[in-house]
Amino acid sequence: MKPTTSLALALVAGIIGIVACSPSKTENNGVDDVKAACEIRVSWKNSGVDKCKNCLASAAQPACDCELFKEFGGKCHDQNVVRQSEPDCSDPVLACVNNCSKNDCACLDGCYATAAKCRAAASAVDGCVADVCAPYCQ
Repeated sequence: MKPTTSLALALVAGIIGIVACSPSKTENNGVDDVKAACEIRVSWKNSGVDKCKNCLASAAQPACDCELFKEFGGKCHDQNVVRQSEPDCSDPVLACVNNCSKNDCACLDGCYATAAKCRAAASAVDGCVADVCAPYCQ
């Protein structure tokens, strides 16, 4: 075998190895910001449409084989698992978030003022959901 052929085969094998060992997908955190994700959701014109509501309800939940949620169910579940396991997402922070109007982005943003790690985890989930659901809600 010629040296150039051996080099070419080694190069191809190396590229295949890199591709095979790379992650199969990158996380989709969308805008990756709680307030920006809220502002995106507030701008949607079709948020009352069933497909949009189904996406918002299921994107951060575990994927299921059900026909109703197959396009978007579970797409942000990994980010939601991280948020749920983040100790910085304490009961007071979550209560604050739940007490905000869904369209009050300043209120939501303020809830995370003293919880930076929770803000980061929630930003990943909210940004992902805004990105995944945009085609059904805009």
